[in-house]
Amino acid sequence: MTDLGPDDEETPPNLARVFDHYLGGDDNTLVDREFAAEVDQVLPGMGDLCRGHRRFSAAVVDHWCAEGIDQFLELGAGLPTVDHVHTRARRVHPGARVAYVDEDPVAVVHARRVVARHEGVSVLLADAGDAETVLAAPEVRDLLDLTRPVGVLAVGVLHYVPDAVAAEAMRRYREALAPGSGVAISHLTGVGRPDLHTWSTINHGGWSYAPTLRDPEDMDPWLEGLELVGPGWASAPHWVPAGAVPGAGETASGLWGVVARRPDRRG
Repeated sequence: MTDLGPDDEETPPNLARVFDHYLGGDDNTLVDREFAAEVDQVLPGMGDLCRGHRRFSAAVVDHWCAEGIDQFLELGAGLPTVDHVHTRARRVHPGARVAYVDEDPVAVVHARRVVARHEGVSVLLADAGDAETVLAAPEVRDLLDLTRPVGVLAVGVLHYVPDAVAAEAMRRYREALAPGSGVAISHLTGVGRPDLHTWSTINHGGWSYAPTLRDPEDMDPWLEGLELVGPGWASAPHWVPAGAVPGAGETASGLWGVVARRPDRRG
């Protein structure tokens, strides 16, 4: 368990800590748990959505580790707790290097406390939609070797990014990746989930930006030039690297997930 600082108990609810609470973690406060209880009155499935994102992330990291990838960039990482990327990857690759990115100053301060004792792990305060800044930052540039494969995770973050910004950011991240690298995205959808349509129009009072609900046809351009892995677009919590996987509409998970790979150079 990571101790919260004395000021954390006095801050407003924080998205990263609320997410940690839904995952069953200890890095949250009473105000976060009380706020989660209020959210549950509007969207009883919020906990399932959070756990769905994490199941997807875990399956992807396991797949990439099996493929030999030992470097990871997580966009919109929140708090690196509850079996997060560096913990999971290092079960296979003890020297795995992980750069976390988040734009929430409170989450970043706390995240840096969480990983302070871990060599080869960094936390960058930046907007994941500003790919130029992210890729040029020492926390990323000096930690990850972009001439080797890297796994980029955009799990539960792009639905808070405007269309044009998301498209340009994903183009820049794709271009920066070496052959053999991977990109993984999980994203909210209203397919089979009318409650998410309602939630996306609610004034969230500053807790988060209202999410944009997208479907594969909206996001396919983000993967231009990449090869889909396994089932392609699928219900994120059910994603596996091989075999058939139902879509988000069939499972009503509220989440699309996809994994793609930058092809090896030919010739």
